[in-house]
Amino acid sequence: MSDIRAVGQADFEQAVIAASAEMPVLVDFWASWCAPCRALAPVLERLAAEHTGRLRIVKIDTDAEPSLAQRFAIRSIPAVKLFRDGAVVAEFTGAQPLAAVQAFLEPHLPRVSAAAHAAALVLARAGDAEGALHDLHEVCMADPGNTAARIDLARLQALGGDPAAARATLDALAPALQSEAAVRAARACAHFASLRAAETGDAAGELRQRVAQRLLGGRSREALELLFAAMRTDRRAARGELKTDALQAFELLATEPGLVAEYRRALAALLH
Repeated sequence: MSDIRAVGQADFEQAVIAASAEMPVLVDFWASWCAPCRALAPVLERLAAEHTGRLRIVKIDTDAEPSLAQRFAIRSIPAVKLFRDGAVVAEFTGAQPLAAVQAFLEPHLPRVSAAAHAAALVLARAGDAEGALHDLHEVCMADPGNTAARIDLARLQALGGDPAAARATLDALAPALQSEAAVRAARACAHFASLRAAETGDAAGELRQRVAQRLLGGRSREALELLFAAMRTDRRAARGELKTDALQAFELLATEPGLVAEYRRALAALLH
């Protein structure tokens, strides 16, 4: 029995839009007369069976459902669209071999290791850093493709006082991932972990250490105020190591865009 159900105008919102909040939904726009559609069908059948619980696949007959075909600007078939959280996040047209469709899907599928990854983060939030690090190591060993777990591992390594290990973990990621915001934030975390742990013998080093302590402790605005006060006092350092710290802080605080935008403007004004 096929794991792929037919969907029409009457149940599209529930079967695709609403359902894609729970897991990715792959929609195959097809027609019975279309030879490439028939060639793609067994590939989708296999994927539906292999990814039960991680992926839902449905099909829409463009002849029977012209309004849906028009809504999604279907001009040639098969047209395959992947929905997540109610929106199309990826798509392709034409018959594709199994390996190509698997590669197309892979970045969007919930990982088998997702539950263990989430559990490790719960330990971290509860203060069990050692347990969280152990479990994240296990997740990364079992599922090397879980990039998010590797980034979280690096972040916890840095926060735990081992920025060198954090950098090594991040260096092992694919080159194409190095520009991702989460990777840059983890590298910034390692930067400030190094500053926090450094032995300082002068006022400048102690200032950078205090900034790092506040940033890693979640006191973002306080850290930036301290840093920018020092930059206004020492314009030479403001164009050197303190500017580096400011830019690294912006990477670390990417999830606080309003704060970052405020201090980016302050940095531009200070340097010009």
